[in-house]
Amino acid sequence: MSIFRAFFHHAAGTRQRGHAGRLVCAGLLVLLSACGGGDDGSGESAASTAAAGTQSSTPAAAGDRWLPQVKAVQLPPSTQPPATEMAADAVAAQPATQRAAVATVATVVAPFNNGVEDPGLLMLLLPDEQPATDPRVTAWLDAASETGTRIAVVTDAQFLAMAPAKALKYAGLVLPDQLHVIATDALLASVRSYVTAGGRALLTYDFGALTLNANNQPVYPIPKSRLSDLAGVDYVLYDALLGQMVGLGPVTAMRSTMRELLVPPGKSLPYNLAQSSATAAKASAVAPGTGQAPTGSNGLLGAARLAAGEALYLPTSPGDPGGVKGFDPQQFQSLPSYSLQDRQRSAAGQVRARSVTVDFGKAFKGRQPAAATRVQPAGLARHPLTVASAEASQASASLAGESLQAAEVDTLDAYNGYLLGHLIYPTYVTTGTYAGTPLALSPSFGLVAGIQTTGTGKVLFVNMPLTYLKGRTDALPMHGFLRYFMEHLVQGAHLSAMPNGVAGMTLDWHLDSMAAQQPSLHLEAAGVFNTHKFSMEMTAGPDTIVSGDGLGWNLNNNTVAQQLLRRLDAKGHAIGSHGGWIHDYYGLNATENNAAEFQPYLVQNRSAVDTVVGRPARGYSAPQGNNPPWAMTWLEQQGVVAAYFGGHTGLGATRQYRDGVLLNPALWVFPVTPQGTYATFEEWQDYNVPKAEVNAWYQAMVDFSVNYNTSRMVYAHPPGANDWIDVVKGLLAYGQTKGAKFKWYTMPRLADFMATRHQVGWTQTLLANGTTTRFTATHPTTMAEMVWMLPKARYLRPTIVTAGSVTVSDGGTVWLVTGKPVTQAQFQAQRNPTFIP
Repeated sequence: MSIFRAFFHHAAGTRQRGHAGRLVCAGLLVLLSACGGGDDGSGESAASTAAAGTQSSTPAAAGDRWLPQVKAVQLPPSTQPPATEMAADAVAAQPATQRAAVATVATVVAPFNNGVEDPGLLMLLLPDEQPATDPRVTAWLDAASETGTRIAVVTDAQFLAMAPAKALKYAGLVLPDQLHVIATDALLASVRSYVTAGGRALLTYDFGALTLNANNQPVYPIPKSRLSDLAGVDYVLYDALLGQMVGLGPVTAMRSTMRELLVPPGKSLPYNLAQSSATAAKASAVAPGTGQAPTGSNGLLGAARLAAGEALYLPTSPGDPGGVKGFDPQQFQSLPSYSLQDRQRSAAGQVRARSVTVDFGKAFKGRQPAAATRVQPAGLARHPLTVASAEASQASASLAGESLQAAEVDTLDAYNGYLLGHLIYPTYVTTGTYAGTPLALSPSFGLVAGIQTTGTGKVLFVNMPLTYLKGRTDALPMHGFLRYFMEHLVQGAHLSAMPNGVAGMTLDWHLDSMAAQQPSLHLEAAGVFNTHKFSMEMTAGPDTIVSGDGLGWNLNNNTVAQQLLRRLDAKGHAIGSHGGWIHDYYGLNATENNAAEFQPYLVQNRSAVDTVVGRPARGYSAPQGNNPPWAMTWLEQQGVVAAYFGGHTGLGATRQYRDGVLLNPALWVFPVTPQGTYATFEEWQDYNVPKAEVNAWYQAMVDFSVNYNTSRMVYAHPPGANDWIDVVKGLLAYGQTKGAKFKWYTMPRLADFMATRHQVGWTQTLLANGTTTRFTATHPTTMAEMVWMLPKARYLRPTIVTAGSVTVSDGGTVWLVTGKPVTQAQFQAQRNPTFIP
């Protein structure tokens, strides 16, 4: 993202906190159909939202936090799309191969997994004719790999051929959305028998949402989904709700549950149900004579200008039974950063709120459902919440001078997006009383996720289109729920996504312009770059905003900058290219359709940086987060293995699913993690985010990484970081308090590890004694740095079968099995006698 502050320095020391963040009282009634309306429930002050909307040159009250203003390209209509439009969608119903697959049964069926039983292998249930190369399928395979588990495709015919007893020899059953919306009664009966007999199933969104009528055409079952008993609530209620059976709104869960779903601090924010309901009418007003959203509009729902009692819905049809085609979250993967005018106003003390425009697609307004599932807060799932996870409850206690421990409150949170506030997701309206354990809820539409016991088995129902979201640059929900399924329902072993099992973070420095030179030198002199290794990318041209402005690094002719990069490279930092030669011009103008014009900017920039460092750069970040697909392909061709990315926010290192497909499989992307609605120093300084809150967030990020054995990426620019150098030093010092449990990683370092890890093959076999599981692992070159984590609740201390292949150590709640520089390894572990499935 673009930060140019040479001439627009804003004194950070004059900013003060004007109000404390609000917490959601645990005694509130959670949900669900009565709340919502136009406000997104963020709990921010009226003064700050007013400032965000009016575009005033000064805040409404000195020191108040400023929120971004979210506007709609076009306001959602108050009626659903015409029937003719929905009928056109239906023409694209399900592929003929899927309809044929559910109508026929193969006479000869190859056994699943070649008949080899594996108690650690998940089954992904797909129609018989579904190609395994479909990107929607590989999205699940890759998600399993990246979260450290294993999954394989089981076809309908294979699953039907397995009696429940045979299917129970595997870890669990995943019922994916988008891929299997049509299902026969026989298949669903087999799924039900499997669960009742003790199986674990992950049931997602529109799996089995349609059936075939007498004419072999897909239709909705009447009166509800045939899997409602397994989900624990009634859904797919076409008969009762017709065009209003899929809502579009925030998804909430207790903060501790969000963390278990791999949602890092800052990627979820408190959701205030009471405020959401009370301010609905205010948020629906129209500013006189403007036709625009009111000054108090707040977040995505505020931009929709909903009246009290209204909600957003998505149109559905047999061609789009979950309504996902009506709203595209991929629009959020490249949001606007600062403009030159923003920086000029900052220098003049006339900061304006950031402005974001959202396209609501085919969403339309309607009355909130009258009978959506309700859940009392006492019934919401909660998990252990560490001091770190409290993230100072976003300011309430820490800003009052209290300790982080005092702020350890398990609030109701909602998924959050950079500059957007609470995100909105498609969910089916659910009705009925939920007897299971609810994990996530919609403030308007009912249950989003929960665990239901059926017979001796369990079902994790996820009422979100996980497959669709991952394909549209929001993979965090899929990865999070898959991890939760393995951790809490299957309770299986997994392969760590961290080298040697050591958690960490990536701090990515963007060197945008000459304005960063003196701050960089000061940070270097202060020792910030001495101890840990960071990613650092430079925009190397002589200009920054437009050609000829002379504001760039001019690396080819800047001896000071050249020497700086060489010193940083010698210290082990990953030096890379920050896009396209003229930072702002490239960031604001490069598109999917002008590669011929802008690829030379990438070539020039890369050549300048590579010449100084003496070897090809392997890391990259895009000016203003602008990553056109052609640019990513070019980078992959140049040997770049790691890139900063504005999509999949809040996730660790992953590969770039975008436009519904996997792009650039050799290029690992590093999604940015926001701190609420902002992400870096200059934003915090300009919009009055207090230091104490940033400090608390950074510490929470470190602890989140350690607690969940993961890594997340945050980024900085030297000018803003230098202004708050005490915060930078505090972050580094806090990381050191974790000792050997935490490490700073560069993007290329983690990309190399993930690529090597992706080649690990491993299986589990239950030995004849029925209590010992043998693990067999292979790798084409080396298993060094690979670590398997076996939960102590399920396994006793592992023993080594192949001498010299692994080591075993105590990791607290897990056993750590660390690979050595070998290509094959075997170890085994007995079941803990106290283990309860």
